[in-house]
Amino acid sequence: MAEKITGYTSEMCQQAMMDELEELFRDMKFTGQEGEKPLKIYKQFLPTQTDNDDDIDTNDAMYPCIIVIESSGEVDNDHDPQLVLMQLVICSYDRGIDRQGYVETVNIKEAIMQHFKRKPVFGGAFEVGYPRKWELSDDDMDHYYWGIVNLICKTPNALKNEEVEALI
Repeated sequence: MAEKITGYTSEMCQQAMMDELEELFRDMKFTGQEGEKPLKIYKQFLPTQTDNDDDIDTNDAMYPCIIVIESSGEVDNDHDPQLVLMQLVICSYDRGIDRQGYVETVNIKEAIMQHFKRKPVFGGAFEVGYPRKWELSDDDMDHYYWGIVNLICKTPNALKNEEVEALI
């Protein structure tokens, strides 16, 4: 039987990141299919579409959104925190023929980068470290503008090696 998971986990860090982003963007509106709408935030994946794209051109569509992806992690030794790569995939939507929808993706990216510069600790226990990287997609996808923010998040390491502790 597996032991109970204790301490802070990467999934807790992911959930705390979602909560932080929901609070950050709570009162903001973005370009939607039928006018301004709130930014949707998804965990790990976009939801499975079940309606044959009936909502693709309505404000019930999944976009604009951020997908919070727990991508990878590492623990270098017994004492340092676990480092978790959180990838924040941003998608904005704009039907304008001037193709300036990417500006909204840039603004979402900037809001995230500036927020964590001012307040790197989130969820009461996690911290956004460095480097912090971002990238905009240059793929030509009509009406959809993609970007990504890569954040290295420190997850506290409060566990001790029980075998070593027993010897002390």
